[in-house]
Amino acid sequence: MKRLSLLFLAAVLLLTPSCDFMKSINPFGKKAREAEALRQQQEAFRIADSIRVANEKQAEAERARQAELAMEAEEQTRMMSGYHVIVGSFLTPAYADAWLEHIRGFGYDARIIEMNGGRWQLVSASSFPDLHQAWNALGGIAEKIDSEAWVYRND
Repeated sequence: MKRLSLLFLAAVLLLTPSCDFMKSINPFGKKAREAEALRQQQEAFRIADSIRVANEKQAEAERARQAELAMEAEEQTRMMSGYHVIVGSFLTPAYADAWLEHIRGFGYDARIIEMNGGRWQLVSASSFPDLHQAWNALGGIAEKIDSEAWVYRND
């Protein structure tokens, strides 16, 4: 009888090819595989959601940057149009740049404005949305910087 049971045990061990085979036919292993597949699926969803959130944040930052650039462009357009108190006009760009730095030394937000298609460069000490404000500022600027300052309308 001992020999028969040893022979039976040897036959079982020889007929089962590997432990993986035993795991594959194990009914409890099926639930573990399903749980692992579910965990991997949830992990894939979490990663996809993280990527979506990151893309949304990046898009929002890009929209904010575009809005800021648009506001700066609008401000530049507003500053370049309207009425300017001109304190110098130059044909030579180097002279205009030097005078611009000199005017900024007085604390003004000076800019260079091109006139007549870029031939003349006007140094504006300050710009204003309407003529009344420009005329009111002209006296103070002319007294502080240059007695020959004048108002220029840029369209």
